[in-house]
Amino acid sequence: MKVKVAKTAGFCMGVRRAMDILLDAANEKNGDGNVYTDGPLIHNPQVLEYLEKRGIQVVKGQTNLSKSTVIIRAHGVTPDRRKEMEDMGAKVCDATCPHVMRVQSIIKKYAAQGYSTIIVGDKGHAEVIGLLGYAEGKGHVVQELEEIEELPPMDKVCIVAQTTQDRRMFKEAIERIKNRYPNSESFETICSSTYKRQDEVISLSKSVDAMIVVGGRGSANTTRLVKICESQGTPTIHVETDAELNLDLLKDYDTIGVTAGASTPHWMIKRVVEKVHSYKVNTCEKFLFTLKNIISFFVGSCVYVGFGAASLSYASSALLGIQPRLSFGFIAALFIFSMQVLNHFSNKDAVALNEPARAKLYEKKQTLFVGLGIAGAVASFILGFIISKSIFFCIFLASLFGIFYRLEIIPKSLSRIIRYRSLEQIPGSKEIFYGIAWAVSTAFIPFLDTNRSFMPSLSVALAFTFSVAFIRAVVLDIRDIQGDRILGKETIPIAIGKHRTKLILTIITALVAILLTVSPFLGWTTTLGYYLLPCVAYAYAYQYLFYKGIISEGLILETIADFNFILAGIIAFIWKSTCF
Repeated sequence: MKVKVAKTAGFCMGVRRAMDILLDAANEKNGDGNVYTDGPLIHNPQVLEYLEKRGIQVVKGQTNLSKSTVIIRAHGVTPDRRKEMEDMGAKVCDATCPHVMRVQSIIKKYAAQGYSTIIVGDKGHAEVIGLLGYAEGKGHVVQELEEIEELPPMDKVCIVAQTTQDRRMFKEAIERIKNRYPNSESFETICSSTYKRQDEVISLSKSVDAMIVVGGRGSANTTRLVKICESQGTPTIHVETDAELNLDLLKDYDTIGVTAGASTPHWMIKRVVEKVHSYKVNTCEKFLFTLKNIISFFVGSCVYVGFGAASLSYASSALLGIQPRLSFGFIAALFIFSMQVLNHFSNKDAVALNEPARAKLYEKKQTLFVGLGIAGAVASFILGFIISKSIFFCIFLASLFGIFYRLEIIPKSLSRIIRYRSLEQIPGSKEIFYGIAWAVSTAFIPFLDTNRSFMPSLSVALAFTFSVAFIRAVVLDIRDIQGDRILGKETIPIAIGKHRTKLILTIITALVAILLTVSPFLGWTTTLGYYLLPCVAYAYAYQYLFYKGIISEGLILETIADFNFILAGIIAFIWKSTCF
């Protein structure tokens, strides 16, 4: 079964901006007052549930807003409502969508000139209610074309639309209103992302056998997408989550289109797409599905990345100028495997949001993976102890640090003075410590067995292993930025922004390339340094493909990124075979 996903599916600019403002306000809160949203931030129950877990509430009834921060959602509010919240002592943060602000300013300007306002939109919708507040009591809402004839006499009319309105319906409404009220001024107020989304959905609906629209049932733009799909004569299924999707409804279709409303997060779309992909019809599809499942298990279970660690350990040993040992590879593989597996269990919410396929795998086999994670750590201890005490203590200390990394060592009473109560909460610590763990297990441990004093080749090996692991971690964090922000995590992309993060990764990639080029020439490392340059080029290549959106899905991106570790091992093996 083929699946075509609309490029415009997911959070629109206005919703994303409102979410960023809300999460920034939540992060800046230091215990004085609460953070509220004036109405649900978005029409998506699942996202609202995660926000509630972070203590972000919706203003209800007679909520005491004194000393609290209230976020005006993307829909906007009336001027009277804003003043009311400010009079109650709230700090108001305006997250109104810029497109909605433009409509507000148009209505306000023409209302001051004596114009009546006609808003083409959904009666009772939060955006429309907010817009009416700028019409100085002379506003009217048209939801159906037939209602135009029921409007009262008006001298001068200003015509606008709800920003998520159907563009075709709005054009026809303008024509009818101008026929009735010749002295009318109309404005194109449907935001560009909305009509691009609508145009793409129309085109997509014509090229598939059935459509799936993902989004909250309370979302006006989502339900409008459903109507547009149905208007094209395409069988359409509307679901809020993947759990609602009945795959039996798809048995008669070969190609499925998937789109989503402006308030639907990316991970919910991914879950639906993955569930549709799991539906197999003919023998060929069953074979491909089985093959995909095998690969997904290999990658999702962290066996793949463990093999990558063993390969990188082999390359590091060769770069150091020492004979690679199988035991080094086993230690690296077991340590990284256990670290990855146990880390996924300690970050269940993040895995569920960002990697739904892996979350399902770990949920089904929880006992197995916990057991394997612990067994991997113990096995690495035992193997390290057999080789040397120094390696054992290195692994033990690294594991102990991993445990303390998540412990809140700063008392809650000092949270006003010291913001970060654990190492995990420090922005960027996750990626840095991830890189250090890889450098220690794949480069430093082989060095400890040499009984040599510090040498330049160790610096090069540590820099190379740290960099390729760090780049991998940061790229995946850029992929997961939406879910991480909702959960309150402060990764490097969240802390400094995507653009600066990309710049840093480019600089690191360039510096590593220079180091590998210079180190053999200066006699710091073996000539393998030259041969590992393709690994640096590979790291840059998958970054570029990711930024261009060519590879962006969870396990696919991870599979490609982790292959860089294996590539290093392959290059080192070929180098040793030809040079010795």
